[in-house]
Amino acid sequence: MLASLLAVVLLAATPPKVARLEVTPSSVALDGRLARQRVLVTAVLSDGSRKDVTGQAKLSTWPPSLLQLAGSTLMPRTDGTGALKAELGSVSAKIPVGVKNTGVAPTYSFVNDVAPTLAKLGCSQGTCHGAASGKGGFKLSLRGYAPEQDFLAIVKALSGRRITREAPERSLFLRKPLGELPHRGGTVLTKGSPEHQLLLGWLQQGAPGPAEKEAPLAKLEILPGDRTLLPGETQRLLVRATYTDGRTEDVTHRALFSVNDPAIASVTDDGMAKQLRSGETAVLAKYRDKLTIVRLSAPFPNQLKDSAFTARTNYIDDAVNTKLKALHIEPSGRCTESEFLRRVSIDLIGTLPTEAEARAFLDDKAPDKREKLIDSLLSRPEFGLIWALKLGDLFTLRKENMSRKYALQLQAWLAEQLNADTGWDTLATKILTASGPLEDNRAGLFWLSRVPQKPNQGYWVRATENSTELIAQTFLGQRIGCAKCHNHPSEKFTQDDYYHFAALFHQVSGGGENEDGIPERLEAKHDPNLRHLRTNEISEPRPLDRSALVFAKDEDRRVKAAAWLVAQDDFARNAANRLWARCFGRGIVEPIDDLRSTNPASNEPLLAALAADLRKSNFKLKALLKTICLSITYQRTSTATPSSRLDTRYFSHYLPRRLPAEELADALAQVTQVPDRYQGQPEGARAIEVADAEIPSVMLDTFGRPPRILSGESERTCEPALGQALALLNSQEVQNKLTSGEGIVSQLVRAKKTNEEILDTLFLAALARYPKPAERLALEAQLTAAKNRDEALQDALWALLNSPEFLFNH
Repeated sequence: MLASLLAVVLLAATPPKVARLEVTPSSVALDGRLARQRVLVTAVLSDGSRKDVTGQAKLSTWPPSLLQLAGSTLMPRTDGTGALKAELGSVSAKIPVGVKNTGVAPTYSFVNDVAPTLAKLGCSQGTCHGAASGKGGFKLSLRGYAPEQDFLAIVKALSGRRITREAPERSLFLRKPLGELPHRGGTVLTKGSPEHQLLLGWLQQGAPGPAEKEAPLAKLEILPGDRTLLPGETQRLLVRATYTDGRTEDVTHRALFSVNDPAIASVTDDGMAKQLRSGETAVLAKYRDKLTIVRLSAPFPNQLKDSAFTARTNYIDDAVNTKLKALHIEPSGRCTESEFLRRVSIDLIGTLPTEAEARAFLDDKAPDKREKLIDSLLSRPEFGLIWALKLGDLFTLRKENMSRKYALQLQAWLAEQLNADTGWDTLATKILTASGPLEDNRAGLFWLSRVPQKPNQGYWVRATENSTELIAQTFLGQRIGCAKCHNHPSEKFTQDDYYHFAALFHQVSGGGENEDGIPERLEAKHDPNLRHLRTNEISEPRPLDRSALVFAKDEDRRVKAAAWLVAQDDFARNAANRLWARCFGRGIVEPIDDLRSTNPASNEPLLAALAADLRKSNFKLKALLKTICLSITYQRTSTATPSSRLDTRYFSHYLPRRLPAEELADALAQVTQVPDRYQGQPEGARAIEVADAEIPSVMLDTFGRPPRILSGESERTCEPALGQALALLNSQEVQNKLTSGEGIVSQLVRAKKTNEEILDTLFLAALARYPKPAERLALEAQLTAAKNRDEALQDALWALLNSPEFLFNH
């Protein structure tokens, strides 16, 4: 018996063996004497896991005269065919190798060789000659986004003094970075290095410029793909470029590497990634105008049973449980009824449940009462109000931009559409294609803005570039503003893409009578020709995916642009991510309006499933919100498990967050039953109905109301601050609510309620639960001993309103 047990223990402790080796790429073709190819060797272990063993494997070539090996990089010696063999112990693998054109003089490409090399050396980075005004009188485009300009700056500017054609090695272009002449950037180039040989060879070749016949770069990829590592393990990366003519090239040595979360992983300039601790992040590689990523993850060192990941209601739980299981993070259990009631009421309608609603829900014994509650909340008018408020933030609705009257009208129209459950695609189309009298078509108010407005219009019509950026960010989750001046540093969009996309919306103009700058109607009659900032050429209208749209003369381009936009995968992903972020306090992609390919989702299968569900429901937001709120994932408690206490990305538990400014102000007014008054608004108006960020309110500003100057989520803050604590503790506004003769305490006292009844009412109104036995005992003792019962009750309510349980959605 003991021997059998010992055998089992030893078997369990035996590390997995190497089952086979894989070499990447599976074959090598080197063309020309300057060609090179990095190879990766991966050990596939007996348990199915993979490990980078490139540094441990023995590499050899046959015949030996064919290739030169520099570490794991192959370089040609002579033409021919052969093989590369990788060995690790008794396991080996072979791949075929072919070499040609080693006797042909090499040719250099300015676009594919020179510009990327300058970017790799840092010469065209923003801290050097890629700065807006260059450095030392020498300006390059940022990271080489405009090679035609860089060629002119190097070869033609200053009468060509930067290069010396008769003695290329004497060129200032080389001698300064070599440190042979004074150079503010110091020595950045080593004589005889591959980079030096390339730049010198290009000069010796006659310094040719960009060639139109060169095949464009079609795709960039990182091999060997996504990897699961242990903390401390490394993984060599290989970056492969594929051109439109089918040719592939190893560009690892010219690619720029970075990592999204440097606390989880690191990467060197030559593509050696290292997992630093448990978690998941992405490594990014950039070459020319293409970017790509690879995900690195390391499970947490927790021993968990499979049963911890079985609770489910729908596909959301399947995707979340799969991710948590892979990372060894145990999810939390189900939240209480009172927690769910308060949480879902805040998330769906931005409003606390009333005391009566809390009593009814807690007393209800029906097994489907949570689903019924969700349906009830989604049918209330506050649903449209809270989502219109969020869209108002994105659309920067404020008096300074479009006058208070029109800001209120647009936000009210948005609330009507959302309460009617208008599909998100239909709503977007109505906004983007709006035309005609604005009195009849309030969707057109989206296009109005005094700051900044279209030049030479005479109407408050937003400038084309600003409308373009707002549309991309709001409806596609893409921040394309960087591409206005240069290629996007961390996304696929080029400056050309920006102006082609902007040309789709350049026709918008105002018409009719002009009342204080507001046009009577919206038209698409403006000169459609938008000029490119860099080239000054007219930009053809084209979507961001570079597909072709054909327009008749005077056709409103926005109609086809809107049809293209709502059909994009990012349109559905962006909407799904925003809905998820509202319910969980953070998106599956963060920031929530930054869906670039180099900012991957924390759970891509989850986001893809949500987007597919949204499309299937014809973009009905209420349907997807119901699915989210019914999931076990949403209904988990905010109390973390021992293995999830550091998790803020994978939704193992509900993350508590402070109520936003408007919702907190409304909660204070509702619980105390003393409504706020807002300038120019009808009596009883709630904070979530205030469409103009310039309507004064110290309370709203203290708690992070966004000024609506910039579109997006960055202006709103829900982080606790000292000023907020002082406002709740000592402000006259809160004190007036507590002591008001019309407030809840005075009402309950006049109704001759007992201490027990009053405490029940206050707790249910503020926290959606009854007092706990210890709380009830302590408070009733204080009330009994108090000389002034009214003041003691006010103090009890004050304590509730200052508690984290009231201030936070949990």
